[in-house]
Amino acid sequence: MRTGNKALAVGFLGAVLLVMTAAGAHAQGDSARTRPFDRYWTRSRIVPKIGVGAQDRAFFEAGLQWQSIYKHPLTLFSKGAYCTVDVFVDDKNLLLGPKLGYEFTAGIIGTAVDLTYFIDHNYDAEGSNRRSLVATPKIGLTILGFADLFYGYQIPLSNDEITSLYRNRFSLVFNLNRDYFNLKGAPRRVR
Repeated sequence: MRTGNKALAVGFLGAVLLVMTAAGAHAQGDSARTRPFDRYWTRSRIVPKIGVGAQDRAFFEAGLQWQSIYKHPLTLFSKGAYCTVDVFVDDKNLLLGPKLGYEFTAGIIGTAVDLTYFIDHNYDAEGSNRRSLVATPKIGLTILGFADLFYGYQIPLSNDEITSLYRNRFSLVFNLNRDYFNLKGAPRRVR
């Protein structure tokens, strides 16, 4: 009798341990996704990028960014390439600046660099257009990559230079990524 009870008790104990192990493994899979100290990159997404700035005159900037956000327990990082257009308007002419660039932010510090191809329409009495290529490194303050207040310095790369533009520029740009509002639910990058 005693041997049968021992075998029954060992079998029962084994079944209980099996159920507890399976339940614990299932619970770990769900809790690992929502831990408060998770570190992960969100999946990159195309987001609108809009802003305003000042150089020799005010300008408007609009375009798209291929942005990804890194969630860290202490702060957020963001990175991404972008394509935007600067639009300067005054009473004489229209100055357009399509550009390609890359931005990286960490907490409250951000940096970016871009190449801008300025097209100055009707800059003289004959209605001629003037073109210039510039590189602009930028640095400044950011609110976790969502809002950037940057200072940039334009470095001419072509022989033609648009002298009516100052080399110093200030801009306030917003990266309108919806993942900032729900980081726990944002799609994550697969490794």
